[in-house]
Amino acid sequence: MRWFIIALFSIALSYNSIALANNTAESTKNTKELLSKAGDSFMSLLLKGKTEQAYKELLTEVGGDTARLTQQATEMATFMVKVREQLGEPISYDLITTDSIKEHFFKQKYLLKFDNAAIVWEVNYYQPREGWKLVDVAYNTDIDALFE
Repeated sequence: MRWFIIALFSIALSYNSIALANNTAESTKNTKELLSKAGDSFMSLLLKGKTEQAYKELLTEVGGDTARLTQQATEMATFMVKVREQLGEPISYDLITTDSIKEHFFKQKYLLKFDNAAIVWEVNYYQPREGWKLVDVAYNTDIDALFE
């Protein structure tokens, strides 16, 4: 009888561990889908010339250092006006890579395409405990780095 109870307890514990692992994997998948949608929405607004709104909606959806990122949004809006004056309107964007470090960091790299140039945008998230936060949005024109 004692062995039966031990075996039953072991099976219940194993089932609970498997269920928890499946829930964690499903939660991770759903979370990364949410971040992917947030990043796509950001880039879609950026494509339309609505830079400050793009930051605002990303912060609303994900959260983060609102004061710093709102200031960055204002600076990026001015920058994007100058870019559009020099390069014209962007023609499209594309998600080129995503990467993560376990469940701590998640990064999306997008390409904002113009007729004669492209800008790489990186959206970085951090999960200190539970729930992701936007930590940085950066851009660069180093296309060669994409091939490394």
